[in-house]
Amino acid sequence: MKERVQKLQAKFLLRSIDAPDDTLLSRYLPYLRTSASHSQWYKPSKTTVWQRCTASYDPDELNSSAFKAIYKTYLEDNLDTRRSTSNSVLFSVCRPNLGLDPILWLPMTYAERSRVIRWRLGWLPGGIPQPCIYHSNVMLTRSHATECLHTHLRLQMPHTVADPLSFLLNQLPNKRKKLMSPNANSTNPAWTVRWPAICQILFELDYMHHGKIPPESPPLGTKLVAWICNN
Repeated sequence: MKERVQKLQAKFLLRSIDAPDDTLLSRYLPYLRTSASHSQWYKPSKTTVWQRCTASYDPDELNSSAFKAIYKTYLEDNLDTRRSTSNSVLFSVCRPNLGLDPILWLPMTYAERSRVIRWRLGWLPGGIPQPCIYHSNVMLTRSHATECLHTHLRLQMPHTVADPLSFLLNQLPNKRKKLMSPNANSTNPAWTVRWPAICQILFELDYMHHGKIPPESPPLGTKLVAWICNN
């Protein structure tokens, strides 16, 4: 949200500079841009985004395309910073690039999407840690769930990958054309096996999170598997 606020503030400054010469704001602008004015115009000019804009361009020559490029770089730098901090556990296992996470639009059932999103947000398992229903002396954390549900074995992932679920979610196709490329033929069969396994693991974890033994599940992941096979 702070990034969005800075973007709106910078766009307001950019539009005020581009205002017609006969407008009242344009007449007052030389004074408003000084620190002595203590104006609402001057305060947003000290934000990180606007400082980056003025460092690269003269404000009177800054256009919308240049602003978009500067703002994108600002978002990428912020994402890298958050991923690299020691307490950003969830950020560190997310995709390293900007864009819409494909778990929000790839075909899957409501329940499957809910579980995947909750895993991404740290809500599954989440809240106050509860004892694992299979190991009463161990709390049901993300790391224990990974070990308890034999995630590495079921997803055919090496143990050097600490969070195989998040790792594979980051490999999901984010564009339809990627599945249609020649190299996609070797990865499609792997998803037809791994995606149902991911859905099954999250299904079991959802029940464990609520202190219940998972029942026999219906076929899971069929929507995305069908979508992959048809592309």
